[in-house]
Amino acid sequence: MSKQICSWLIRATAFGAPLLLGCSHELQIRNLDLYAVPVRLSSLEQPANVAVLPFTGQQDSVFYFNALVDRLSASPLVGELRTDYLASKTNSFQPDLILSINPSASYRSSGWNFLVNWPGFLIFTPAWNGYVYHADVLTQIVIHDGTGRALSEASIPMSYSIRQAEMDRTIFTGLTWFEVSALAFFGGIYNAFVFDRDIVGQFQVQIKDNYATYVSNQVQPKVQAAADAIRPAPEVSLPAVGSGFSEAIAPPATEAVNENETPDVRNY
Repeated sequence: MSKQICSWLIRATAFGAPLLLGCSHELQIRNLDLYAVPVRLSSLEQPANVAVLPFTGQQDSVFYFNALVDRLSASPLVGELRTDYLASKTNSFQPDLILSINPSASYRSSGWNFLVNWPGFLIFTPAWNGYVYHADVLTQIVIHDGTGRALSEASIPMSYSIRQAEMDRTIFTGLTWFEVSALAFFGGIYNAFVFDRDIVGQFQVQIKDNYATYVSNQVQPKVQAAADAIRPAPEVSLPAVGSGFSEAIAPPATEAVNENETPDVRNY
């Protein structure tokens, strides 16, 4: 009897190992092309010196702050860029513009993950489709002049659609083949509400350039307009009085009229 049990376990392991190993899906961002734009290379005759206020957001959002600052520092619109700027603590750097950059990132799961898990386990849906996740990034930027007066602002929403499945979530779904479907059913409820935090780092690596380029392109026209607004208007020199003007033209002379001569009063 023991030999039969061992034989069954060997066959189950041989069948189950590739099954479980196949229940993973590499991270894929379905709508990355939505935010794919060429790098904007507009420039100013005199690039603006820019200061960036310290980051005050949540830890989940500091990655996006740093990515955008790196991209703006390479913009031809920007001459010198300083971060963590506090006007009360610095006198050596006088910025033309001061930027307040506040990205806010949130990650969420999807109700579709219930169906991916149950009854999706029957056709290995987690492996070929992946679980459905979303990353929402709202970037708010306020542009100030050197005195702190607000000139313009921008609010840029982005929402990435993600597909991914890791073994730590699919292993119990795969085991459903050897047990009743309760594992996949309750696992589907869990996956529908709980985002997999393990994918955040890999996701950020994939979208760094995409995010920074898209947001930078939205902000640069406002930076250019703000820089133009604070530049003094060029002085127009007027010509000196008496120079550059033609002499006054005298009115045409009229013929003298003889008082004894009767004027011609014929009607035409």
